[in-house]
Parts: sequence; structure tokens; C-alpha cells
Amino acid sequence: MFTRLVGLNVLALAVLVAQCACVTTAPGSTRGYYGYSNAPVGIDSPSATCRNSPSACVALYGKEMASTTAVLKVVLDTTVMKSIEEEPKKCAELARSEVLLRYPKQFKGPAPDASECKQETKPRGRRITWAMRLGIEMHEVARNCAEEALGKMRPGGFSLEQRYRPDMETGEKELVSAQEEQALEESGNGGELKGTLKPDVVIHQGDPLNALAVYDFKFPCVSSDSIPEWTQYPDGHPFAGFSQGEMYQNFIAFLVARIIPRLGVVYG
Repeated sequence: MFTRLVGLNVLALAVLVAQCACVTTAPGSTRGYYGYSNAPVGIDSPSATCRNSPSACVALYGKEMASTTAVLKVVLDTTVMKSIEEEPKKCAELARSEVLLRYPKQFKGPAPDASECKQETKPRGRRITWAMRLGIEMHEVARNCAEEALGKMRPGGFSLEQRYRPDMETGEKELVSAQEEQALEESGNGGELKGTLKPDVVIHQGDPLNALAVYDFKFPCVSSDSIPEWTQYPDGHPFAGFSQGEMYQNFIAFLVARIIPRLGVVYG
């Protein structure tokens, strides 16, 4: 059975990335790390050893550590990482501003308060809360913005709303195509998608199965400095006992973050 991040290999990877998170650089290039503000930066690191010499990695850290290096095939330096993240950050800000401007007289202030967020609305005859409606509309704007921006910056190196089907027994995963997803929904078998993952933005180098980073847009209805938590899967769900972020880390990419208007990129 696939368990929470407690296995030796995953714990080792957590230490490797969160505490070291280093990259090897060629002469004259810039060293960087994944974005952890307290991560030490240097060449003589576990990550460098494991990437450059698997045999040395095995000798130093054991086979379990070496097996995790597949996740670290490509390490993005700080400059590249920040430039990639800057685009979805801008898209999140744009999405919140643009959507709220659609409803200049709907709320008492420029943004809804907690009470207004809970009020019901009926877009296209569907009864939902304002929190849900605004979130849906903001995600749509952010997605379109990210598609355009990342398409120019990283053509072929990202996916938007790519769905994955993880196997909780083996730890493997497979891609679910948009066509398959649509067919299941149109045939009334959308319930088969319950055990799948669909992050907003996946950064890769041409293959979504070998992802480098995962980002999810989060749009709290009420303006706040509080960081929204990852969704927790309820009892009875195939992923019960895990959070959305944990599942992303377990099956898609170790580098996982939320992108929140005003608060920016939040890792973990």
C-alpha cells in the first residue's frame, strides 16, 4: 500500500531537496536552488553527488537515495525558477482584479466579505455560492493568461490542467487525456475521475510524466494574509488521509506550490 511520506527513499529526498536543494554549475554560471530561502547553496552537495555519480551516491547514501534521483533529473537554478514562477504569479493577480471588476456593484466593498462569499448566486441557472463562482471565473482567467505567457516562455515545457491517474498500490501513474476525460463525463461515467489528480500548472521538459514542478492557483474569496490550506481528501475518497499537496508530491513532482494573489508563491 502506498503510504504517506515516511519511506526511507522519500524522507531522503525530502532532506536532499528541502535542506540542501543544491545544483551543480559549470564555470561562470550561477548557482541556485529550488527556492527555499534557507537552503544552502554549493557544489559539494548530496544532490550534486547523486546526479553526477549514481555509484558514489549509492556508496554515500544507499540504494534508496539513489533511486530517488530520477526526480532530480533536471534542477532549475534560481533565476530560471523565478522567471517561470513570475508568469503565473502575474496571472493570479490579473485574474482576481479582472473578475472582481466584473461585479462593481455586487458587493459592499471592492471585494466580498465573509458573509457575501457565502451568499448564493445562479450563473447559468446553477445555484452556487459567490466564493465558488468567483473561484471558477478567476481560475479560467488565470489559466488563459498562463497558457499565453508560458507558451512564449516555455513552449512544450509545461502542461495546464493535465490529469493524472495514480496507482496507490504501486506508486505509478499514468496520464489521462482531455479526450478520455471528456468521454467519461459525457457518457455519465465521470465518477471514474474521482481517483485522479489535476493540477493547474505542471512544469516539465516535454513529458508531463517527468514533471519538475507543480503549481495550483488558490483564490480565497475574502481578502486575507492567511495562506489557504491544501484541500484534504475526505473519508471514503481514494486519497483519504492525504492532502492535495501531498498527492502532488507523492505522484507528480517534489516541488509543489500554491500561487495566491498578493501572497505570491507558497511552497509546501
